[in-house]
Amino acid sequence: MNISSLFQKKQLKPAWSYTTAGVLWRLLFSETNFIVGEDRDTEKKQVSFFCLNASNGDVLWKDISFAEAWWIGIEGIVHDKVFLHGFKKPDMPEHGRIIAVDLGTGRELWRNNDYAFLFATADRVFAFRDFFEKRLYYELDASSGAFMQELREPPPDMIERKRASNGRSDFLFTEVGSDGLAEYPLLAPKIEKYCNMADLRGSIEFVQSNGRIAFSYHSYRGRDEERKTDILENRLCVIDETNGKQMYADVLNSSTPAVVPDSFFVDAATIYYVKEKKTVVALSLLGEA
Repeated sequence: MNISSLFQKKQLKPAWSYTTAGVLWRLLFSETNFIVGEDRDTEKKQVSFFCLNASNGDVLWKDISFAEAWWIGIEGIVHDKVFLHGFKKPDMPEHGRIIAVDLGTGRELWRNNDYAFLFATADRVFAFRDFFEKRLYYELDASSGAFMQELREPPPDMIERKRASNGRSDFLFTEVGSDGLAEYPLLAPKIEKYCNMADLRGSIEFVQSNGRIAFSYHSYRGRDEERKTDILENRLCVIDETNGKQMYADVLNSSTPAVVPDSFFVDAATIYYVKEKKTVVALSLLGEA
């Protein structure tokens, strides 16, 4: 062993990362701790889907598409199924069609072109159709997509149940003070030490977890005269909560015209963030200061 290594401070490092070929468009976490995402080639107007094991980054499947090249997206993730949607018309926001996909394999289980997805449970899919003057609701079998019944009234708690169909949401998200960091006098000096406050744009967002303070911020980097917009850089930094020493830093977006909130979130002892719109990174917060 190199004796000098005994005196080096251990830094945090990513547990794993995954890079898409195109733009990483959307991510959803299943209740069983898998990640499903969209990989969009914005030039060719093509989209494919992938699934990762959130605990170690292993790829269950990737580069899978479902007939429609572009006008398709992730609708929800419930139990062992991923639900995709199409659109009633291209360039229009209204969703139409339901495609059920096996979470473990990426294999299409069934599709229904008549209904739009509302929400799902482990064994039922609730859907709807819009008519000229009314909306009708239906119950489908989740395993086959078979029609079960038309509902006489809207399902109860639709908003909450639809939100639950988006997979896990029990993460630790960033905080932003109503007056910057002024209301956090003990944290402010530790955080601002690593930010060039003169170039700061927008708010500093932070999370305290596992003895660390993780924060992101945007700094002014120049001016795009052709587009008449500022060029901002979005950075992530993790410091030790006790002594304020920096343990990790990365650039989330090297060039963005506007402040993008909610740059990262924490699950237990792992920070998840997206780097340069292409790479999802899982950073372990466990380590020595």
